[in-house]
Amino acid sequence: MEEFLQPLRETAIYFKLTSKVKFGGAVDAQDLIRVLKSFNESYNAFIDIEYDKINRQNDKAKLKTIKSSLLEDNALLIVDLKFESCGMAISPNIVTQYNSIPQIKDLKSWKLEAFDDYKAIVSTDFNDRQFLTSMSKRFDPIQRQRIFKPIVEGIANNDKANVKLGSSFKKIDHKISKPEGINYAILIPDPVSSAEIKQEIRTSLAMVEIKGGRATPKVLELFEEITNPVYSFTTISFESRKYKFKYPLYCELIHEEGLYSLENKQFGIYAFGKNVDEARFKFSEEFDHIYSRYINLPDSKLSADVIEIKKALKLIVI
Repeated sequence: MEEFLQPLRETAIYFKLTSKVKFGGAVDAQDLIRVLKSFNESYNAFIDIEYDKINRQNDKAKLKTIKSSLLEDNALLIVDLKFESCGMAISPNIVTQYNSIPQIKDLKSWKLEAFDDYKAIVSTDFNDRQFLTSMSKRFDPIQRQRIFKPIVEGIANNDKANVKLGSSFKKIDHKISKPEGINYAILIPDPVSSAEIKQEIRTSLAMVEIKGGRATPKVLELFEEITNPVYSFTTISFESRKYKFKYPLYCELIHEEGLYSLENKQFGIYAFGKNVDEARFKFSEEFDHIYSRYINLPDSKLSADVIEIKKALKLIVI
């Protein structure tokens, strides 16, 4: 038994739980269940997303069976427990394997690499701008929702218990940071419809043609890839006017030389400020100016480029 557990303990995530409401030193069982459930949900999502990158199986039923086997092999195990401090270690079984998974030659090595990668992700400062940028490039909004929401909502935002992380060779003193303000919106963006889920982790602006009865828009022109974190508006308010959108208005969020900027190339809007709120206000002001100026003018008084902007405004604003 010890020979099996020792390698798992060496690679495990260690955490220590302290209930804020004291029970003579005991920990509320619901707090412990919440933490374990959050880790399990987040890690299962991470494994599922990582396998999607190499999957070649198009048959949905077969793929479901494959993923079920993969999750079985990657199930998190409690490999160490100290009751007096409610210290615990969790790890997948990296010693043996139960299943053979297509596209993975060495499943034990794959599990170890995936878990090490996951540990590094959840142990990082969620307010670090470089980390947020890398996560935005690596995972699309739906994927970030699946991986990070359980950790943030179930652990970082838990007002009843404190959780600190560590490892077999690192002190258990890392507190999962709650992403603040715009950082939360970047790490855990608002859900988008299933039609917007992309297989590749890339975001680009495109000009599309939509005809009645067609299920999928025809892409007329694909512009350059967006490399910065994506920020979306579902509504914009300026003074007494409020604009509601049929679908999110996406912008690039750029942080350079102490300034934050929001850019939308479709409408030619570039707004910046000393912080995100100021950039949002300037963006809203510019959008209001464009809409008020162009929407009621006849096409005969507009250039070809502005006519396209006017058409886009009519499409997005409810």
